[in-house]
Amino acid sequence: MTLRWKQAISLGQIAAAMLVSLAVAFGDWPVFGLPRPPPAGDAERLALALLWMLVPALCLLQGLGAASAYRLGRADAVDGQREGVGRLLEIVLRYNTNTLEQGFLALVAWCGLALTLPADQLGLVPRLALLFAAGRILFFWGYLIAPPLRVFGMGLTAYPTYGALLWLLWRAVQGA
Repeated sequence: MTLRWKQAISLGQIAAAMLVSLAVAFGDWPVFGLPRPPPAGDAERLALALLWMLVPALCLLQGLGAASAYRLGRADAVDGQREGVGRLLEIVLRYNTNTLEQGFLALVAWCGLALTLPADQLGLVPRLALLFAAGRILFFWGYLIAPPLRVFGMGLTAYPTYGALLWLLWRAVQGA
């Protein structure tokens, strides 16, 4: 596959991930994952964000379990080697690193959103968690099938978080 085709496929996936992210984040969806009544105080709002951080944590736990299982089954990988132990382990380790990075950004973004959004908009946090989980699954499977196919999953994971962080920065600069 030529570089131009890879770029075209990546740009298509980026556009699709942005559209899906916007539709899920801002669509008129039923509210789920919120206590009734919605959290009012800062502590309750942060507790909501931290509860939904279980999603990134479980995504990372799955990757750590996959790496451990792989290493236990291979004599050439059991001592923590990374070089020459196979494509699957390399993909799992990259997934784990990226999931940890994206999870940290999500932690900051979701806590910021939980503290700044009006109570009736807090349903955004669980929707972002769903996008994160779907993105991680598609990122991993895309990587396994063909590395350029990981872009859509990466976009579902990252773009909502990046958008939230930029919105929080804009609010901070505006003095809100």
